[in-house]
Amino acid sequence: MKKILYILALCVALSATNSAQAQSLDALLKSLSSFFGSSEQEQAPAQPKITHPEAYELMGRWVFDGLVMDYTGDSSLAAVAISTLESQLPTLATKFNLVAGRDYINVNEDGSIVAVRGESKMTAYCTYYDSYSGEASLTFNFDGKSVSITATIIEQDGKTKVLFNANRLMNLLAQHYSKFNENTTLQMAKTVIDSYPGIRVGATMKR
Repeated sequence: MKKILYILALCVALSATNSAQAQSLDALLKSLSSFFGSSEQEQAPAQPKITHPEAYELMGRWVFDGLVMDYTGDSSLAAVAISTLESQLPTLATKFNLVAGRDYINVNEDGSIVAVRGESKMTAYCTYYDSYSGEASLTFNFDGKSVSITATIIEQDGKTKVLFNANRLMNLLAQHYSKFNENTTLQMAKTVIDSYPGIRVGATMKR
């Protein structure tokens, strides 16, 4: 029981930035690396308290409120890069026709999830949810195959976020997307994500 599925589409959107953007990011990372020094690390500022909703609190409709990404590692370089990428998320949402306040998901008591994006609908199932860790196991069809992925649901600063481990998401795409190796954008995105373990991507949801 938890919420989100088309957020998976959101995550794919995050990985599918165009080639020019990916090249700009690569240049940015190299520039930042030179400025900060490859071995320098700074203590991250204290983060707002994170909690996880109970299963019954996830039932019902959740409205898409925007794409989101965060970083759970300890590299100051990665933190700066993530902050820069976040500013591009609204434009990315528009590119993939993800509209805040319009798109939504319905989470049912039987664990089924119906995600609506404009005129499109998708169905997924939550097979497991742990309110202590916020971990949710989701199953859905991807390119005609049944695929499972784990999401983390958190409540922070009054917002509910559904997040996916970016490394695991890229591995899932590599396994189930037949043209993954031919897509230079995905290859470049994977290179960046592999360089900084701890990146998570997903969406903010609201009632």
